Amino acid sequence: MTDQKSVLVIDDDNALCGALESKFLGKGYTVVVCKNGEDAITAMNEQKFHVIMTDLHMPGKDGFAVLEEKAKTRNIETPAYVITNLGTDQYCDKAIGLGAKKCFVKSLITLKEVVEVVDSELCA
Repeated sequence: MTDQKSVLVIDDDNALCGALESKFLGKGYTVVVCKNGEDAITAMNEQKFHVIMTDLHMPGKDGFAVLEEKAKTRNIETPAYVITNLGTDQYCDKAIGLGAKKCFVKSLITLKEVVEVVDSELCA
């Protein structure tokens, strides 16, 4: 069994997924990228992750559904973070109510800051 930390990235934005994957791989993490909620839920049922990063607005099952379903998987205790363009308090409050640790607005955060949050979570 490996001690390598794993991150699940869920977003339909190819550029953001690629950038996050590159940053996390550079830190030595295993990364699984899912472009929609359905694939993410399947991945959460198959594998235990150390951190989950999800968008809210995606085709099919959205990030809210991902957070709801996470509680039914082996990732029930896995910290989840939301990174979204839906940055209103209403959306972020709902996500946090569903178990997200924090809600980041894409236009207000840098990739470096996202990686720092994940690093602090994985090193805690």
